[in-house]
Amino acid sequence: MKVTGTVVSGLGESASFLSIPWVNDQLSKSLKFSPYCGTLNIKLHNPEIQKVLKTGNGTKVVPAEKGFCEALVFEGVVAGRHPCGAILPLVMNYPDDVLEIVAPLHLKQALGISDGDTIEVELHVT
Repeated sequence: MKVTGTVVSGLGESASFLSIPWVNDQLSKSLKFSPYCGTLNIKLHNPEIQKVLKTGNGTKVVPAEKGFCEALVFEGVVAGRHPCGAILPLVMNYPDDVLEIVAPLHLKQALGISDGDTIEVELHVT
C-alpha cells in the first residue's frame, strides 16, 4: 500500500519513547533494524488510511510498563529507498490523519526534506 503525506512536526516525545529498551527491542525484532531515536511525522493525504491499517497485519507493540499504549507497526520503504516502519499508536484521540515513521537513520537529513514537503511511504500490508 502506497501512502503519501506532508511532513509535519511532532510533539518531540518520540526520542524518549524510542530509547526505552522494551520499545526498542520490540521494534527491532519486528522491523529488523534498530530505529533512530526520533520519528518522521506525516499528515496523510487520505485520512482513511488509519482505518485500513487497523484492519491489516501490523505487528502489535505491547507495553511492558503501565502508562503506555499499544501500537501497531508496519514494515515499509520510505521515498523508495530506505527501510522504515510506520507506527500507529492505539490511543484515544490520536489524530486520524497522522503516521509516525521510524527508520535506522534520521530521515529528514537523509532525504533532505523539511516540514511541508510531500513524502511517499510504501507499507507492507495484506
